[in-house]
Amino acid sequence: MANDEKLAAMFRKFLRDTAGTYVMIFALAMPAVMGVVTAAVEMSTISRIRGQLQYALDASALATGKHLSITTDEAELKSYAADFFESNLGSAIDGQKVNLAFQFVEAPNSGKRIRLTANYDYDPIMKFLGLDDVLLNIVSEVTAGNKTIEVAIVVDNSGSMDSYTGSTTSTRLEKAKEAAGQLVTQLLALANISNKPDPVKISVVPFGHSVNIGSSHRGDDWMDMYGWSSIHHENIAWSGASTRGDSWPGLTAPSSGYKGQIGGSVSNITASGTTTSEWLTRWSLLDALDTNWGGCVEMRPWPYHTTDDEPSDLNADTLFVPMFAPDEPDEENSSEDDDYSNSYLDDYYRAYANPDGLTYWDSYRNVDRLLKDIPGKGANYGTYTRQQWRQDWAMKYNEDAKRSNYNSYYSRDYGDNGPNFGCTTQPLTPLSSDATTISDAINAMEAGGFTNVQAGIAWGWRTLSNGKPFTEGRPYYETENDKYIIVLTDGNNTYPGQSTDNDSQYTSWGYEKQGRVFDGLSTGMSAVAAMNAHTATTCNNIKAIIDGDGEAAYKIFTIAYDVSDGSSVKQLLYDCASAKADGSKYYFDVSGDALLAAMQAIGNEISDLRLSN
Repeated sequence: MANDEKLAAMFRKFLRDTAGTYVMIFALAMPAVMGVVTAAVEMSTISRIRGQLQYALDASALATGKHLSITTDEAELKSYAADFFESNLGSAIDGQKVNLAFQFVEAPNSGKRIRLTANYDYDPIMKFLGLDDVLLNIVSEVTAGNKTIEVAIVVDNSGSMDSYTGSTTSTRLEKAKEAAGQLVTQLLALANISNKPDPVKISVVPFGHSVNIGSSHRGDDWMDMYGWSSIHHENIAWSGASTRGDSWPGLTAPSSGYKGQIGGSVSNITASGTTTSEWLTRWSLLDALDTNWGGCVEMRPWPYHTTDDEPSDLNADTLFVPMFAPDEPDEENSSEDDDYSNSYLDDYYRAYANPDGLTYWDSYRNVDRLLKDIPGKGANYGTYTRQQWRQDWAMKYNEDAKRSNYNSYYSRDYGDNGPNFGCTTQPLTPLSSDATTISDAINAMEAGGFTNVQAGIAWGWRTLSNGKPFTEGRPYYETENDKYIIVLTDGNNTYPGQSTDNDSQYTSWGYEKQGRVFDGLSTGMSAVAAMNAHTATTCNNIKAIIDGDGEAAYKIFTIAYDVSDGSSVKQLLYDCASAKADGSKYYFDVSGDALLAAMQAIGNEISDLRLSN
């Protein structure tokens, strides 16, 4: 402040002075002073113009890199780059003086890069000092991260996804399909500037209360084909006893052991000696009903439903067990429950004439007499109701298979019921680089059923790993590959309770009465709370895997879509999401059309488009 006042005082003295000394000195110094001032202005102007050009060029380069998702035609890209550059240039610069050049640059270590060059002919103020025009040359290059990427798109397909979202005329699932489709287009465009084989692969995992892995996998060695898993024979009573109908034909006593050797048959010791019999499994029941498996699997026993442990016959609980929804019992008198939701076979004697080929008619007459609950005693009389005996009795499935005129007497069209009850989603699509395959999988998704977020996350994980059941993924320790799981849901985990001895509808957890959903947890929690705990464990197990660079091998993005405030799933998804370098989370809480922007932001993060020059 003191210096400013001195300068002002000197300037006032200069203005008052009439002796001419200051005037003479100023006159002599004027050319030098003006040169310095003009040079300062010149440098400031050039710096400002250079900054404006660089800003516009960088913005254009990044935008053009993203535009690769729409076209790879160089002429179209150049035109797009020019338009974007001009729109960001500002009015202070004459666009006619700018020459913009576009080119793809091949680099052996980083694939293709987009290079934009802007030349600007600057007309200097200091021409009076003999300064020629200044040619400003600005360069901007954009490149994607020089890695391959694998992405699992995991989408809630439960019934609530059929609700309309926000003020739009689209359902939540329709909007999710749109957003996922745009993401796929955005990511597959990266292949156009990569020099790596299959640089982008994407899987699609729809989930409800279960995940459909595809019925074509019957027979794969990671499926439980022989009934060895500890959960395989739940809800199936193969042996009869006098009050429960006949045993399955040729049954070897379970006490002799279901598992004797690896193979399609086993030699067991019976009272009459050694005999060879087929393994009795859920597949046997499906075949007896002449019904195809729908493709859904149950949750593996704890802790394997929270892990990616590779299935092995040496540890049968790591094998995947097909869902088989039992025929739940009819209500035959007022003492029996009528709340069962999946009764698809008659429990009793048929009202029509005995068709040819019915071998076990006497069994049905036996069931008719002995497997009814006792009138006046109530549905839950005793520790195990006779309705439950009828539900578990395996021979009833074989009875129907014995009818030579089966189709004439009983329809196999079970509607929404049947052995595939609870299998509500389309099959997942393993990792693929084919745009049509991925888009078809997204467009095929349909809403229905309940919600099991953990199942979706776990199978998204399994599609990215390189071990069975799906082996399309690269090893997690590869340093030149990144793996991403994107999880979208519109609500909490759900567990469909039921006022019967089953305690619930049949789901990928079996029945609640078996208590498998609570395994590995403390007692006293609800089924939904148990599902939340298992979901959190699964997320933590995924994030704990470290790649060859010592970094997290998987990144999880989570999207709470149209989820009401106070919902427990918001915190669950927030905790599940991976953390960024700054400590924030890859978590999105959006509604309506905002989902499109969220997916684009995820695509930008995965694409890793960045300025390289």
